[in-house]
Amino acid sequence: MPGDDFRFTRELTALDATKLDRAEAREVEGLYRAKEYLATEFRDRLIEVESERDLLRTRVDRLQAERDSLRERLDGLEADRGSVAPDRLVASLGDALASARDDLSAAEYAIGRVEVDLKANVVGGDDGPRFQLPDLAEPVNRETLSTLRFDLRPAAPAEETTVYDPIPDVRDRSLAEARGAVQRAGFTVGEVTTEPGDADDVVLDQFPSPRSVAEPGTPVDLTVSERRELDVPSVIGLDLEDAAAALDDAGLTVGAVDAEARDAPADAVVGQSPPAGESVPVGTAVDLTVSAGSAAADAASEPPESDGLEERATVDLEAVDGIGPTYADRLRESGVADVATLLDRDVEAVAEVTRAPASRVENWFVDARRLLEDE
Repeated sequence: MPGDDFRFTRELTALDATKLDRAEAREVEGLYRAKEYLATEFRDRLIEVESERDLLRTRVDRLQAERDSLRERLDGLEADRGSVAPDRLVASLGDALASARDDLSAAEYAIGRVEVDLKANVVGGDDGPRFQLPDLAEPVNRETLSTLRFDLRPAAPAEETTVYDPIPDVRDRSLAEARGAVQRAGFTVGEVTTEPGDADDVVLDQFPSPRSVAEPGTPVDLTVSERRELDVPSVIGLDLEDAAAALDDAGLTVGAVDAEARDAPADAVVGQSPPAGESVPVGTAVDLTVSAGSAAADAASEPPESDGLEERATVDLEAVDGIGPTYADRLRESGVADVATLLDRDVEAVAEVTRAPASRVENWFVDARRLLEDE
């Protein structure tokens, strides 16, 4: 500590060297020299630190001066850059729009609503915010600019003022909701036409189209859905192709088709559901039952032969590895009643009927052949 060094120096100076022996005198002399050396080193280091401090202070002063100079330059550049008040900016755009309108009106064109997106710097001013527009040749980072978005509509003479409003989108709404939306937007409901649909009074289309513009009071025509019902025609006795055509002409579709052994020509319709005369919505699917042919009916009525075919014909579909109740039902609906009948079909046809992968159907065929061989 500095106080200890001072006390040590004072005591060393006040020491009576005549009372010391030679060894003690040399030791005291060494301590004195060491003290002088350390004091010299301390003074030199202090001088260096003070010099560095003065140098740093000079650099700080210079940097502060440079900062003040740059700030003054920025303030000067900011002052030199032109800025415009919001009302003046809009007025200028309006003047340009009026000039363009005059040029277009000579060619029998008119300007409607104009949407403007403007990139600018927003700065404060004595009388409120102002806009600084970047120069065309100035490189500008668009992310640093503010986006000003507004609409401009040219003012027309009072006697010719026409206001156009957007048409609301009322598609997929009920007719009652569409009427309300059209009227709230300042328009009227025009002609309402119907088309067949899955529900009643749902708007399918409209004219004028959504988001177009029209004068207030303009009628909006609506096309709404109508759930129509019709009587199912009788297709009993027709072949499958003619029955499908008759149902299509009536606005219906063919549903599931089952084959049964009947005493009727092959593919002749012997049953239908819903039955003829029942009222159903447009597009309803009608399930049909067709005859598998008189030969199949005769075979079904003949007694089983004794050459092993009975056993082959009575092997149940679900005995095949991989055919569960769902696949078995789909096969039976397509006329495949047992394993033997299954092997009479093509792999692709079975895959299409059961909606199973062809590789799985091939495995069914392999196991079905094994079952028949075992029988």
